[in-house]
Amino acid sequence: MAITHTYVSLNELRERAKAEVGKVVVGQGRAVELLLIAAMARGHVLLEGPPGTAKTLLGRATAYVLGADFNRVQFTPDTTPTELVGENITRAGETKFVSGTIFTNVLLADEINRTPPRTQAALLEAMAERSVTVEGRVHRLPDPFLVIATQNPFEQEGVFPLPESNLDRFLFKVYIDYTDYEHEVDMLRLPHTGVTPDMLGEIMPLLGIVGLDKARVELDGTVVPEEVARYAIGVVRKTREIEGVMLGASSRAAIHLMSATKANARLEGRDTVTIEDVREMAQYVLPHRLIVEDEDLTPDAALQMALDSPLTS
Repeated sequence: MAITHTYVSLNELRERAKAEVGKVVVGQGRAVELLLIAAMARGHVLLEGPPGTAKTLLGRATAYVLGADFNRVQFTPDTTPTELVGENITRAGETKFVSGTIFTNVLLADEINRTPPRTQAALLEAMAERSVTVEGRVHRLPDPFLVIATQNPFEQEGVFPLPESNLDRFLFKVYIDYTDYEHEVDMLRLPHTGVTPDMLGEIMPLLGIVGLDKARVELDGTVVPEEVARYAIGVVRKTREIEGVMLGASSRAAIHLMSATKANARLEGRDTVTIEDVREMAQYVLPHRLIVEDEDLTPDAALQMALDSPLTS
């Protein structure tokens, strides 16, 4: 895709991105911001919500805004790891690696919980290592590499719930709910062919690979005051101590939390993170990593306890 706009600041980029995605998906500005944060922080996103809330369209529109290569895979019970990662093919005595759909910058993994554990595991390796292994040989994935996965939380039949190790690989889990009354009215005003908006082609790419690299350099230069770092670690460690929590947040979760916190500050036009950044990002980074065994306790409630009373040593 040709880059037709160069952003002046990450704060401006945030507003432009919301405007561009808003051409096809209305009322999901915060989700667009979180997807931008994930791209900057080299993280992956799990979008969860009922059918018909434009999760797939949101992922596709974000890929257009990033100006990156895009592939989509519709997961089903018979989707194989080979379809994702690729395979070696021998012709006329010569072996050649044929890459799968995962070799792209933005992979939209639709209905990820509809595919069996073997295929989920293949995706997990790619998300964690940014490479795939086929017959003992490692193949690096393009950089950037962002997985936007979707799932419907209400499906009961033919689903394979993601194990904790998979969930921990996602920087964010974002719930996409129905929009409010006025936004649903606005939705009807978009040009449509059937049920699909016709304006994806009008979305202007704002970043591209070079622009994203520039944004990541800015992110790496973000200042983290000592008290903010200690607060973030205190929150993560507290989730492991709360009664009724069987599995708290991991050390990887702490790294993810700080990366997201830096990106959030940058998108708001600041070069220094605050405790409020940590509190805001924690609600998207941590709850899906917590496993509670107390029926009266939810992951969100456990997180709130940790935010209000983090460990100090």
